[in-house]
Amino acid sequence: MHRLERSGQRPAVVCIHGYCQSSTYWAPTVERVAHHGGHALAVDLPGFAGSASLPGPYTMEAFADAVAALLDERGLAPVVLVGGSMGGVVAQHVALRHPASLQRLLLVATGAYTADPAGALARTDRLAAGRWDEEAVRPIVTGFFRTSPPPERMAEYVRIARAASHTAAVEAARSNAGNHVLERLGEIRVPTLIIQGRHDTARTVAHGEEMRARLVDARLEVLEHSGHTPQLEEPDAFHQLALPFLLAGR
Repeated sequence: MHRLERSGQRPAVVCIHGYCQSSTYWAPTVERVAHHGGHALAVDLPGFAGSASLPGPYTMEAFADAVAALLDERGLAPVVLVGGSMGGVVAQHVALRHPASLQRLLLVATGAYTADPAGALARTDRLAAGRWDEEAVRPIVTGFFRTSPPPERMAEYVRIARAASHTAAVEAARSNAGNHVLERLGEIRVPTLIIQGRHDTARTVAHGEEMRARLVDARLEVLEHSGHTPQLEEPDAFHQLALPFLLAGR
């Protein structure tokens, strides 16, 4: 878990990683928030990376409850919540299940439903039946990026994915496949920034537009040279958009 101390009256920024990712994916954001005098942390969800040994259930709702419990335990709420990919789904559930925990919401490369749940479930069945090894996780990691990262960085991301519990990877994938909260987004009342990558084929700009249209107070920004991890693929452009939103005062 990457963590830096609170500064002034700004709310804490809490970042949630995506499927088979970890807090490492948000380390640059945590560092930039700290550089500008803010307080941020990135969590490892139960079943993944540094929290791989934590028990389930490994569902979007259970992850949201775990995040809310952490915020309560540390006295951080209300926070600016950041979620990327599956972490963005979890963040939506935090907003719906624990609305008092949030002050603002940043959704990155995510959506409010799975476009092809049957296909996603079929892929999950194959994942469950196979071995959980590098051969299984490498295609997952490759899909995060429009252009593959340098070999040493790619190897790190593969290790992070491989560190996930096989059970957590399967259960989380099944839960995410069945997720559909699009019609409930109007219940989320906090200011929301949505950032999508133009070349993201998993969570498209259209998914972002659908969320923006249903949220009460939201704007959508698109990064033209990114795939599914814009905070890493276009870090300067991403943080130019994100930091003013993350660091706004109470």
